[in-house]
Amino acid sequence: MSGDYTTDRSVDLLLQKLSDCGGSVLIVADENWTLTDWTAVGQAQHCSIDVISNRIDVANNATAVGVPCHFSDFDFSRLPATHYQTVLYRVSKERATSHHVINHAANRLLIPGGTLAISGAKNDGLKSYLKQACQLFGDHTHAEKHGSAYRASIRLRALAGSPLSDKNYAATRPLNSLDQGRYHSKPGVFGWDKIDRGSAFLIDHLGAFLAPFSTPPESLLDLGCGYGYLACEASRHGFSEIVASDNNAAAISACRENFARLLTVPNRVVAGDAGSNIEQRFDVLLCNPPFHAGFSVDDRLGIKFLRNARRLLAISGRALFVVNRFIALEKYARDYFKRVDVIADNGAYKLITLSH
Repeated sequence: MSGDYTTDRSVDLLLQKLSDCGGSVLIVADENWTLTDWTAVGQAQHCSIDVISNRIDVANNATAVGVPCHFSDFDFSRLPATHYQTVLYRVSKERATSHHVINHAANRLLIPGGTLAISGAKNDGLKSYLKQACQLFGDHTHAEKHGSAYRASIRLRALAGSPLSDKNYAATRPLNSLDQGRYHSKPGVFGWDKIDRGSAFLIDHLGAFLAPFSTPPESLLDLGCGYGYLACEASRHGFSEIVASDNNAAAISACRENFARLLTVPNRVVAGDAGSNIEQRFDVLLCNPPFHAGFSVDDRLGIKFLRNARRLLAISGRALFVVNRFIALEKYARDYFKRVDVIADNGAYKLITLSH
């Protein structure tokens, strides 16, 4: 894991615009806003700020310092219509999410003549989003280049084009790509339309992982659950209670739907940052943490998962993590667990067991 974890340059470009904003401002904040100094945001002058975030950690950090933040899967129906002079949005990693936000900025959120300020890097598709948004907003403008990041302000002059294709963002749906439709998912969940290869590798070895228990384990926690694949597949092993947790609102929604359809034992899905809102201890903890190629991999993120895993694992319990082979999670895990073993390695992923 790497310690190179800095604030997002594209987010910084949007926050620099706050000093020029007046009236009501909406900040649309996803995982790119994780390290934002919300105290400084709350001190902005000459404007009234609302925030909407699909990340519970971002929402908690903002509200903790008095900045109003709505936690949802970018459900803009909770916000006042045609109310905002400015919407600030650092484009998301997923195209459907970005299209969903841009559509709602134009069709619901902004007052006539209001401004959507967007930012992102070239490889985020910023120039493509700018072109499409200008067509929708009836505007014509250019992006300002600031190093590797770009920023643009688009004026809502007149709705002049069709909404951008957002893959029906708000709706969960059964997907044949997910075990012939067994699982429901939606845009906004990482890997929403596939079965993660690391998670499948973990499930392939779950029986062997459970075999050494002297008595069958009863309680299971899926930490960072996504749409709930690990927990639902693990339910075949006879657990009497299953809990899942994720910090992403889209994942919470999809996982709850899959639990309602597929589980018959007591279960719940909890919005939390690496299980931060859970106090119970579990016999088994499964985790495919969010360390993926193309995403920031940081010591503090790994340590957060390990620290919470230690807190949430029963004294006689065992945890099973799957990570990319290049991530030295076991090195850091030895600071938190007495027993750390790599039990399988397929050349792409490895499985690491942890116990007190």
